[in-house]
Amino acid sequence: MNVFRRMLLIALIGFVSTPLVSHARTQGTTTIVAGNARFEFLTPSLLRMEYAPSGHFVDVPTAVVQKRDWSPVSAESAKENGWLVVRTRSVTLRYRLNSGPFKADNLEVSWANPNGAPHTWHPGQVDAHNLGGLAYSLDHVSGSNLTQDDTQSPVNDIIPGIDIPLLPAKPGLLSRSGYAFIDDSQTPLRDEKMAWITPRPKPYGQDWYLFTYNRQYQRVLQAYAQLCGGVPMIPRYVLGNWITDFNFEYFPDTADAHTPAFERYNQQYLEDELTRLRENHIPFDTLVLDFAWHNYGWQGGYDWSPLISHPAQFLQWLHQRGIKLSLNDHPGYAGTQESILSHDDSHAAQVLRDLQQPLPPKPAFDLDVSTGWKFMPDAHDQGINQHWFAASYDDHAWQPIRTGQSWNRQGYPDYQGIGWYRTSVSLPEQLPNALYLYLGEVGQTYRLFVNGKEVEHSHVQWPRRLTYADIKPYVHAGQANAMALRVVPGEQGGGIFRGLVAIRDVAPPPRIAFDLSDKQQADVFMRDLHGPLMQAGVSSWWVDGGGGATAMPGLDPQFWTNKVFYDFSQHFTGQRAFILGRYGDWGSERYPGFFTGDTYSQWPVLAYEVAFTARGGNVLVPYISHDIGGFHGAKIDFDLYARWIEFGAFSPILRMHGAHANPHEGNVRMPWLYGDKGIALMRKYFTLRTQLIPYIYTYAWQAHTLSLPLLRPLYLQYPQSEEAYHHSHEYFFGDEMLVAPVLDASGIRTVYLPDGQWIDFFNGKHYDGGRSFTAHYDVDQTPVFVREGSIIPEQEPSDYSDAKALDTLIVNVYGSGSGQFDLYEDDGVSLDDAKGSYALTRMSYDSKADGLHVLTMAAVKGAYKGQPLQRAYEVRIHALGKPQSVSLNGKAVTDWRWDGKDATAVVVVPRQDIRIETTVTWR
Repeated sequence: MNVFRRMLLIALIGFVSTPLVSHARTQGTTTIVAGNARFEFLTPSLLRMEYAPSGHFVDVPTAVVQKRDWSPVSAESAKENGWLVVRTRSVTLRYRLNSGPFKADNLEVSWANPNGAPHTWHPGQVDAHNLGGLAYSLDHVSGSNLTQDDTQSPVNDIIPGIDIPLLPAKPGLLSRSGYAFIDDSQTPLRDEKMAWITPRPKPYGQDWYLFTYNRQYQRVLQAYAQLCGGVPMIPRYVLGNWITDFNFEYFPDTADAHTPAFERYNQQYLEDELTRLRENHIPFDTLVLDFAWHNYGWQGGYDWSPLISHPAQFLQWLHQRGIKLSLNDHPGYAGTQESILSHDDSHAAQVLRDLQQPLPPKPAFDLDVSTGWKFMPDAHDQGINQHWFAASYDDHAWQPIRTGQSWNRQGYPDYQGIGWYRTSVSLPEQLPNALYLYLGEVGQTYRLFVNGKEVEHSHVQWPRRLTYADIKPYVHAGQANAMALRVVPGEQGGGIFRGLVAIRDVAPPPRIAFDLSDKQQADVFMRDLHGPLMQAGVSSWWVDGGGGATAMPGLDPQFWTNKVFYDFSQHFTGQRAFILGRYGDWGSERYPGFFTGDTYSQWPVLAYEVAFTARGGNVLVPYISHDIGGFHGAKIDFDLYARWIEFGAFSPILRMHGAHANPHEGNVRMPWLYGDKGIALMRKYFTLRTQLIPYIYTYAWQAHTLSLPLLRPLYLQYPQSEEAYHHSHEYFFGDEMLVAPVLDASGIRTVYLPDGQWIDFFNGKHYDGGRSFTAHYDVDQTPVFVREGSIIPEQEPSDYSDAKALDTLIVNVYGSGSGQFDLYEDDGVSLDDAKGSYALTRMSYDSKADGLHVLTMAAVKGAYKGQPLQRAYEVRIHALGKPQSVSLNGKAVTDWRWDGKDATAVVVVPRQDIRIETTVTWR
């Protein structure tokens, strides 16, 4: 201990009214303890502040915060008039000694502001200048609940079905106020012995982190990645195009399941649909199957539905065509008692044994009562007063009706009033000790009467279907028993829709559900139910509605659900994982990607998604996936369809999806619904997206290594520019490209271009930056601009992202000026990049004062499995005018070509060893 700290401790000990203050370096971190308060300077500008009522501080990682061992920070501490004052070269902290938990009047942190008065922070301070974070999802978002300020969360947004309001987004990491705050006080702790988490002891106390900065936005993203974990490398195929289908439920042995519409929408239908895309030269990588791949719909099933009649054959068919398969799963919908696994599923017995839970008893008495029902509309709600439920009531005028379908599909298509069901059930002379009436889904609410008496029955919240009632006290042995239901319909109609209608002597077994914060349950859930499917060839999981899958206090359920799926996928395959889950707050960047939920297909929603995606980087979430085309909306206007696809081509994940009422409507996001123009538009942008993958994948590597998002708000690139904060519907796509999607049917777009010279990516038109302009864009055009001097690599057109080895690289160079691009390559799937198995190719461009332009592709550095050893280049020079001469490695080239329409010269460099440098020059 140095002299200064020894003297400080002696001085503080002399004041009996103040707690002991110690200044030490614990685990390489500068730490100051004052009684029950502890302050750790992780960096000169990143501060951890703890208050522990028990006096025991947390030194282990938490579920969110991973890094505990930080380099020492030089800090000076002193006692000034009853305050602890600690200074680093960046911040000053003041805490009033012996004052208890942190509050606005006993704790202050300040730091320098080069442009004015010092920044100051107190507990509870509201940051009015935060640049926005992310909400859990955008479920049910429409123009009606969006505000004029697209940095704000939607208002009064309720997730339908579960009636849970969506909370506003928390502040992000980036703020014009120069700070970011994270509260980790309740997050569970890491138990190294269990290699799992355990709840924090109560009372929790306070465990806070304060990032301080001015406009060094990139620095705070990197510090956050150190603290909470960075963005992993994703599989390369993820950046290709995704197609979603099977967006409906399949329940075996229901009337719907045996209709021609269901029977035709099957494995062969999918194969034909995907073949049609290939035949139209529309590239795509991944097929996502929504809920109809499950055999038991929302009730829970991991058996394939009969619609996929030969799963192994289907997976092989996909594999042969380079198509990845992703499956939708519901590990527990927030706020519901959703059954995760049907007891009729083939996996159920093994799962219950592994969970050490008893198998449900089999019924000894099982009477099918699904037939013989009659129906009568009750438009004036007179059935109760007229005793339609009475055992003696004469129902001869009532009409026969089937269970398994709503009354609306059985001759009453427009009737929305109250309806009554009646039947008579004969029971044997000898009855078991218990009798339960099982009723599958009844839409929407009902009252049950047996022999004229009302019977209480179970009530379940969507999406569970099965209700039941104990009817033993109300029935008569050896006689006919009258049963009646008074049904109030819902949005989907009324009646006994689907599911079991029977009388049994055992109650329905309890639902099978999983608490994924329990290590054993998480292991069983993934190993027994998901392992076999991944072994068969499933590549990724769409973790839909996982917000209810954990029960540990202080743990964000979605965050941990994402982690369980992600970690299992990576450990099981030994390769990089990818999931689509909703946002789970801090730490979510470790488990990409983020599915935004069920929005409405409207222009305001498209505009909101553009701003929302760009600010995803504010919490270091680079891989955001929207339903391209919107969810709630069948076939939409072609203009809106086209603009959504155009945005998707320049977004992190391009995934088509929509809430088509399959199988009756078919997939309403397929291009042929719009004829030749739809096919041409999707072909154009899906092909472009696939060609741009070398460029995009390099920025995926930057997200991993530099903690920079793929989509970047203008203020991330130009933090000192006031103008950069006023264009939330524009963004940088990597460093070189600026995208401003068209957001209304007029096709007119006003675009702001930052300082410098810019070139239209599609037509080569030049623009001066530092100003805005307005232009009209045809429905198949979208505003994308490239900095002059930029280099943008592409690959050749192909059916999917990895269909061809990258042994031919298209190198686009724009205008004059200078630029540099370090192309990143690896095998696209393995974890070997962490061991150094990757390659970098530096490409540099310079324009000389004498009019000479020099493009150099340096020798490739590094190696990886499957790396091409030779490479050809197709250099595309996007110039103001036709070059006078072109040379390759100092020798004149005569067979280059000029396209005057696009103002592009094309120079082909023959295939050669990748370790040889190549230079192309022109005047």
